[in-house]
Amino acid sequence: MAGAGQALVLPVLLCCLCPGAANFECKGRVWIEPAPVVRLGSDISIGCQSWLGCPSPQLFILLNYSTRLALPGGAVRLGLRRFQMPFATVTCFSRCAQRDRLVCGTELRAGYPPDPPANLSCAIAEGSELLECGWEPGRVTHLPTRHSLHLRRLSEDEDDEEEKTFPADSPVLLRELHNGSQYSVWVQASNALGTARSAPQQFSLQELVVPALPLAIGAETTDTSPARTTTRWRSRTRLRDVHCQERHRATGTPTWHVELCDKVTQEGPRWQHELQSDTEFVFQARCRLGSAHSPWSAWSPPFLYRTPEAAPAAAPAVWRRLGRALPNGSHEVTVLIKPLAARDARGRILGYAVSAESAAGARPLCLTSGTECTVLVPPGARSLLVTARNSKGASRPASIPLTRAAAQEEFPAPEAVEVQPEQQSRVLVQWQPPQPSQNPLLWFILEWLSSPQPGQQEQYSWERIPHHQTHTYIPGAAPPRVWLYAVYPGGISAPRSSPAPAEEPLLGSTYSEMSQDGDIPVLLGLSLSLVGSSILFAVVMFKKSVRKRVKATLVSLLPAWMSEDFPHMENSTVVKSLQDKADFPSASLQEPFLADPALTDIQEVPAQERPQSPGTAARAGVAEPREVPRSVVAPRTAVPGWLGAYKPQLSDGNALGYVAAGICPAQPEPGILCQDYSSPVPQLWELHGGTPQLCLLDKINLVLNSSLEFPGQAGHGSIPEQRWEPPGDGPEQMLVPEELLSCLRATNRDPASRRAWQGCSDSCWDWG
Repeated sequence: MAGAGQALVLPVLLCCLCPGAANFECKGRVWIEPAPVVRLGSDISIGCQSWLGCPSPQLFILLNYSTRLALPGGAVRLGLRRFQMPFATVTCFSRCAQRDRLVCGTELRAGYPPDPPANLSCAIAEGSELLECGWEPGRVTHLPTRHSLHLRRLSEDEDDEEEKTFPADSPVLLRELHNGSQYSVWVQASNALGTARSAPQQFSLQELVVPALPLAIGAETTDTSPARTTTRWRSRTRLRDVHCQERHRATGTPTWHVELCDKVTQEGPRWQHELQSDTEFVFQARCRLGSAHSPWSAWSPPFLYRTPEAAPAAAPAVWRRLGRALPNGSHEVTVLIKPLAARDARGRILGYAVSAESAAGARPLCLTSGTECTVLVPPGARSLLVTARNSKGASRPASIPLTRAAAQEEFPAPEAVEVQPEQQSRVLVQWQPPQPSQNPLLWFILEWLSSPQPGQQEQYSWERIPHHQTHTYIPGAAPPRVWLYAVYPGGISAPRSSPAPAEEPLLGSTYSEMSQDGDIPVLLGLSLSLVGSSILFAVVMFKKSVRKRVKATLVSLLPAWMSEDFPHMENSTVVKSLQDKADFPSASLQEPFLADPALTDIQEVPAQERPQSPGTAARAGVAEPREVPRSVVAPRTAVPGWLGAYKPQLSDGNALGYVAAGICPAQPEPGILCQDYSSPVPQLWELHGGTPQLCLLDKINLVLNSSLEFPGQAGHGSIPEQRWEPPGDGPEQMLVPEELLSCLRATNRDPASRRAWQGCSDSCWDWG
């Protein structure tokens, strides 16, 4: 079909170039030498001759619609060397009288002769009426090639021989053949460059029958050791003497494992395998007759089966890094575990168990799901045992010896350890085997510290190496620090390192018999340091002079704002506004007022029942006040305008009452004494002057609280303590002398009347 499609190119081209080309008649000729069909890579020449009869024609040769040659004259020739086009269209035009006229055209093909067909096979499916054959045609010829199947019936009499030919695309019916005869079969291929045939094969039709494919039923695995997996297939053939094959592979792997089943029972073929646990496998089967010439059937559709888990088949590779030794002989040990390979794990590893082995038996220390575990090994432990476990069981224990021989001859160490960079991504570590010993060598342990990049922290790594190896490769570009150990059943050799001297690696990677006597000086030094620190602390806490010096030193080092009293009440807006009022007796207020007291009725006391005025000796000085209860109440506000209308009330002792204490003018006026009476609000700034003075408002504050004793003065002229008790069981009342009321009224007057303040102050002092 490809050649026929290409053959239509020239008529289509002619129709496009020339109207009426359907009745086109060549006005010359175009030829190709040596032939229109040549072998690829041959040298060819294309010629064109025009019969148009133009006086001075010019011919053009086009190859695949591209001009290759333009020469004057009635005949031209174009030579091409090593022609490599499988198909080309050649056309020739003549330019005559400024017009291009088509002379003629042709096709050029290049390719290869056919190869002899190979691997000829024929089969008859069980229950079918057709003979099906297949073969390999060989390389692509790039030319139209025809294949035909030839069957010759063989007989002792040549006259009875019969040959039949069937095109490759036509079926071969069995009714056209003789069932009991022998046939010789071959395939013939031919094209324009040659003919080839396959090697003949002889067979009978009965040998070509292919049994029906078996059907997969399922698979099952035993719990024995080793576990065996049995695959079962159901036979669907009626033929006898059937042989079958089964192949399997793990999912994701390219390699197939094929096994033959010589005898197929009536139920069907079965196979037994020792497969890797916890792995998914693909199974396929095919069958044929027992004859050696019988063809195999195609492989059956894939059948998937996952094997169950089993207990780990091998012990994990383990190592340890030791930490500090405790006074009781115990040691801190970090157990390092390499994960098991999938073949050895035989399932998902759930965790690892670490136990200590001693003369008393095994003692469990750790259960972990990771690959590291830090344990405290008790004294007397000879080795650590590590087991891996999954859902089906545990592996055999891996032993980590904890002792090291006192003499080199007991556990000889490897010798001549060398580290050499071999490539940009790995380093060669090689050594000489240790000296012969009575203890068999188990394996080597290689530790190394490497830094991936400059400036980064070193990384610790380790690897277990079989005992017969004397070299290994580790990743990295720069030579790391390495330590090599020889491991024996009873202990571990001393380390051999390179390029650093043979010493213990960082973080306690090797085990050493640390003596408890060596820990005594360290512990004694720590104890003495702790006792000395405790004594020094006690001296600082209980020695007052030392404590004061320490406090003074700390205060001098701390910022100044940390020793200030906050808030600064003298800077408040209320206090400043009160200080600005000239008609108020006191120029400054030191403490805020909290809340209004409870109001009670005031009863006027007759003059004969008023308390006696103290002597004038009290004016000479005021004694140091005594501690006064903190339930003193005061007016709600110190605004002078309210004092004239205020009626002194009796406090009910509630802690929420007003407290007014320490209200003094910045510069005390004559006749007014100021003194602090232990106000619950802390003193915000110290009073000026030498002798404490008693403020008039302080007296008022004490009078308003009937339960408060008036403080006495030390020395002569002390103010007597007086308390008025109301008669009966009614509410407690307070009597205010008229002199004090006149003082209060005087504070509410305008500034013009402040002349009477000095006299009022004297009369008030006579009362209080």
